[in-house]
Amino acid sequence: MKKLGVTLLVVLCVLLTFVGGCYAYVKLTLGQVDRFHLSGSDEDLGISSEIAQRYKNVDVINIAMFGVDTRENDDSGRSDVLMILSLDKVHNKIKLTSIARDTYVPIEGHGKTKINHAYMYGGPELAIKTLNQNFDLNIQDFVTVNFGQVAEIIDYVGGVTVNVTEEERQVSNQHFVPELNRIGIPTDPIEETGDVHLTGGQAVAYARNRYVGTDIARTGRQREVLNALFEEVKTMDATKYPGLISIVLSNCTTSLTDGEMMNIGLWALASGAQMSETVFPNAECNAKGDTIDGNWVFVYDIENATEILHRYIYDDVQPKETK
Repeated sequence: MKKLGVTLLVVLCVLLTFVGGCYAYVKLTLGQVDRFHLSGSDEDLGISSEIAQRYKNVDVINIAMFGVDTRENDDSGRSDVLMILSLDKVHNKIKLTSIARDTYVPIEGHGKTKINHAYMYGGPELAIKTLNQNFDLNIQDFVTVNFGQVAEIIDYVGGVTVNVTEEERQVSNQHFVPELNRIGIPTDPIEETGDVHLTGGQAVAYARNRYVGTDIARTGRQREVLNALFEEVKTMDATKYPGLISIVLSNCTTSLTDGEMMNIGLWALASGAQMSETVFPNAECNAKGDTIDGNWVFVYDIENATEILHRYIYDDVQPKETK
């Protein structure tokens, strides 16, 4: 969760329908979003004709969510957070799928490497194409957020409460708190363990932790912070909505139009859709860690994972999670 993107986008779309009850206000706020036009055809985005036809009349929309890391000391733009937001109107659910950044896949024109490199090599278009080609998806839109804004958003809502272990506390303080302070995000050390209320910087440090557990554990921390943020937003004073919306939308880049974002929010509000989440690889993927060309990667049967992913997105079958 070092980058927002994800659940909060849906939350904000819902909130937009509330604020002022005024369409003109909503349109004005959405105008702060940085737009990126995906000019490619289905083929350019890696959507096969078979997949396009198979899901043509299925009322499920998949949107790619990228959290990019453009720190001063690493201006690479790798998508360290990679998620798929599925708006499943068939089962009335909003589904969030995390893909481990170290997943080893072919990226067109670059051979096999970590999936998060696709964004660095070719921006959102290649990143979407990589997802579509490897997991037989039909993604046509995306949202990108840089991790720095997440601290600001969390501070605006008053912080978040997550469960921190002693190992997570020590590693966060040793590696990530100093880094955040160095790049201009004021962050105090985390002093306690257990259920701890964290500031924005502390929450980002906690979620960035890649040294405790595998990348699966890391994505779990990201989703934990997102869920905590979601809970804070739901109970926030309505008078703070405009400020929150302005902060988030002014720091988003997306291919979604105003109308599409409003439709998402209106559907989420009117439908009362439930939220669910999962992560890949999971306990059903038989994944293993390996070192290839000096880099640690997740290796697993992508074809098998694709079947599991499709059952989750389209048939609402929840995969078994890796602990």
